[in-house]
Amino acid sequence: MLSLDKDFREVRSGVQNLQNVGNKMKYKIYGTSVIMMLVVLNNAWAAQSVEEGYRALRNGDYKTALSILEPLAAQKDTDAQAALASMYYEGLGVPKDEKKAVVLAQKAAKNENTLALYILYDAYQFGKGGVKQNDDKAFDCLTLSAEGGYPQAQLTIAKIFFYDKDYYRSFNWAQIAAKRNVANAFTLIGNHYALGAGVTQNDAQAAVFYKKAAEMGDAEGQYWLAEMYYTGRGVEKDSIKGKKWMTESAKQGFSLAENWFREEAKGAK
Repeated sequence: MLSLDKDFREVRSGVQNLQNVGNKMKYKIYGTSVIMMLVVLNNAWAAQSVEEGYRALRNGDYKTALSILEPLAAQKDTDAQAALASMYYEGLGVPKDEKKAVVLAQKAAKNENTLALYILYDAYQFGKGGVKQNDDKAFDCLTLSAEGGYPQAQLTIAKIFFYDKDYYRSFNWAQIAAKRNVANAFTLIGNHYALGAGVTQNDAQAAVFYKKAAEMGDAEGQYWLAEMYYTGRGVEKDSIKGKKWMTESAKQGFSLAENWFREEAKGAK
């Protein structure tokens, strides 16, 4: 059986694509995709026609999204420019073109569009779209995006602070992202409690947050909740529930859960 403490420290060292390559701006957050964050983006600020474009984009109707967003972007609509940038950045319904995406994002970012700023954060972080890799510019864009209310930016900056061991700021940003119903933010809060990172160590509290994340479909949260059921940390020991959540996590390709089943299979031989 894998141990909660041992495995979590493996995640801290980079197992789940949280890749520390030497400084705080080099973290590639597991499972993040600019366009996927549109699912949790609050579009209350968007004009109705732009909102229809975002809705089509979220639903995978890229042809409709493009037909709505492209003319609006040409009219210098900031929100349309940002959404269109995300399409070109990810290659959704259009040929992938990171340079075009960055140009659109830069235009939208002049008006502090939070999605555009998050795209630029990623571009500067990894030197994509014709811009040079620049940690300072990346972090500035991320900070502005998070402070402007973009949920994924709030989660990302929380994770960066966590791995920098700045637990106070990490916990605060994770709480903010959780209020926007970002599932993995609940997992991160659970990690704080599980390790006593910036908060009083409390397994029961960790389990509460892992369960919230798990029920929202977060693979990492499902894994840690399963571990707690298997070990009886913070919850009553229950191998049936443990197996259920471990299975759900593995179905999503979470490598620690997949490895758990490989280890289980070896033990059964």
